[in-house]
Amino acid sequence: MSLTQFLENPPYEAQPQEKQNIYEQVINILGDTADNKMKDTCNNLDTDQQDALMRYIYKGLENNDNSLKLLKWHGVLSEVAGLGCIMRVMSEKRKRVL
Repeated sequence: MSLTQFLENPPYEAQPQEKQNIYEQVINILGDTADNKMKDTCNNLDTDQQDALMRYIYKGLENNDNSLKLLKWHGVLSEVAGLGCIMRVMSEKRKRVL
């Protein structure tokens, strides 16, 4: 599956093992994406997909999974999606757990 496909339907209600498997695949895709492709990738996502990507980035940073690459993704996504993306993810009343 592609990153876009994972972000179209995040596994918020899935079983923990399924969530973990999808999370690992997303983190691998992010890690394998060339730095010069990040901006195009982020530009091709809609707002909901950008928010889901930000959730994965924060979870990866929390887990210390490829943090350097995830910080690059965070910078690019923040530039493309704006501060609203960060605010929506950080201020959700009901935290969506990935």
